[in-house]
Amino acid sequence: MSIALQPSGAVEIDGARVPYYDAGPHDSGRLPLLLIHGTAGNTNSHLGYLFPMLAYRQRVIALDLSPAPGQEQAELTVEDLVAQVMAVTRHLLGPDQSFALMGYSLGAVVAAATAGLHPERVQQLLLVAGWIKTDTQQQLRNHVWRTLRQTVGETEVLREYMAFCAFSPAFMQARSLTDMQAAASAIPLSPWVDRQMALNSRVDITALVERIRATTLVIACSEDQMVPRQHSQALFGAIEDARYLELASGHAVVFERPAELFHAIDQFTRAPTAHAAGTRIPATRP
Repeated sequence: MSIALQPSGAVEIDGARVPYYDAGPHDSGRLPLLLIHGTAGNTNSHLGYLFPMLAYRQRVIALDLSPAPGQEQAELTVEDLVAQVMAVTRHLLGPDQSFALMGYSLGAVVAAATAGLHPERVQQLLLVAGWIKTDTQQQLRNHVWRTLRQTVGETEVLREYMAFCAFSPAFMQARSLTDMQAAASAIPLSPWVDRQMALNSRVDITALVERIRATTLVIACSEDQMVPRQHSQALFGAIEDARYLELASGHAVVFERPAELFHAIDQFTRAPTAHAAGTRIPATRP
């Protein structure tokens, strides 16, 4: 179980109240690092392992992407979520300070879009299990999810389907069915999750990725069924100053391999150009 983190405060943007978390030394010599969680998650559920470990090394900021009351039926856009990220950075870092940015899953899409829209602010970029444009395989999985949501509603079978897609066979093999069902029961379902899933089905940030100038590390998950590794490979190829690392994990790398993921993030933010652009970094266990 991850450590329960408490928000440091919140910002208001477009009717949404966005909690943020801020910890770690301001004088580490590293850029402030902003973390963005993925679909159906928040800072505690997706980043509860990473945040406190990273905050020993540098200043770390995270936010809980949040809906605005009364907009439950409104179409969510990547730009809506970028606006929340930038509202937090302006509040905590001011309008000009550069920062490092890490996003996981949908958070990686938002992070890449943020780096494309604000290249003057995002100096270092880490994209974990992200993608540029939703493809047919993802659309089909998303269609099954929406059909289950509409027919069975908020039931354990839908949560179990989400867990089945998120975790690798190797991770599940080491656990019992009861263990996996217990993990699935913690997955939230809500109108806000529905809007995120709808956004996942139509992501296309191709034009924004072309504008990224940040020193970048792309991290793929070799057993990912939700965002197969070819999507990370496409990000690696599309971003000029990018390196590529592959971890042996399903999509839920923040649960399956948190120590390895921490090690990769920590090493990159400590020395982002230790590997030249275009390098495929061999995976190593810390």
